[in-house]
Amino acid sequence: MRLTSALVDKITKTCNDQYMKLPKTGKPVDNEWTVLSCVVKYDRNSTSIEMVSLGTGSKCVGATKMSPRGDILNDSHAEVIARRGFLLYLFHEIEKSIDHKQSLFNQEDSKFKFKDGIEFIFYSSQLPCGDASIIPKDGEEDQFGDVLESLKRQADTEICDSEPKVSKIKDIHRTGAKCLPGAKQDQRECGVNYHQVCQVRTKPGRGDRTLSVSCSDKLARWVHVGIQGALLNMFLDKPIYISSFIFGAGVPYSEETLERALVKRNAIDYQLDSNRPDFYQSSVKFPHIRSEERIRPAAGSIVWINSNNVYVFTMLIFISFKM
Repeated sequence: MRLTSALVDKITKTCNDQYMKLPKTGKPVDNEWTVLSCVVKYDRNSTSIEMVSLGTGSKCVGATKMSPRGDILNDSHAEVIARRGFLLYLFHEIEKSIDHKQSLFNQEDSKFKFKDGIEFIFYSSQLPCGDASIIPKDGEEDQFGDVLESLKRQADTEICDSEPKVSKIKDIHRTGAKCLPGAKQDQRECGVNYHQVCQVRTKPGRGDRTLSVSCSDKLARWVHVGIQGALLNMFLDKPIYISSFIFGAGVPYSEETLERALVKRNAIDYQLDSNRPDFYQSSVKFPHIRSEERIRPAAGSIVWINSNNVYVFTMLIFISFKM
């Protein structure tokens, strides 16, 4: 059963409100912007919602800055940070179940099973970087001098060489995420043929190329094999699938593009059966999205986790980038 628009907006507002309650440390200032992602627990029996984890950020370290000691967090995009918080939340819930405390889980034999009616919803203030950000533009725009940029994190793109024209062409929002070496590469032609869709990409960024794949690729993996990861999977009776993805207002959005990027890769229709997620766009806007006034990405990331309605921690993750 699909969510109502009222519930979609309520979930979005809950995410924004929790973000606004947090201290200023790590949040954008002046002309800065960031991305907000959250995991929300939804109980279909009681129709109650509860914030589980929150993450912000848009940074990723380059290949040369990665540490062989594992003491540098490579990917600090909001979607990845929110998932990290969610995994810790699940470990806390398993621990409570073992200690015979109130928990999301029921223990059956050596496995842990969610109580009936529990679902998890993933909210993000805008679409993930990579393939999901390659969206047809609404309406038509003049080709002359137009540098089409996705509102999602991206690097510089090149202006198509052409003489001034007043004619209109169909075009797309572009992503700075780059195709993997050795794979099909972007054509970089004018208009809709600029990008090669359905490709695995590395995170966008300037200068030193990252080795982390785009958020579109990571979300696609979570859609198909679950968000829990290999370690938690050993303790659970089945994978944890996100039931719904909600995206904020005021940014490019296309449900068809999300289907292509997260569900159907390379024209293959994966049979997700009941695990196939629904996609929504809220009418509620995140206050710190990229805009004409907010043009610089914030340098830090925030992670917040809620365990049993108790504030656990907020942390600023510093990334060694010069702005």
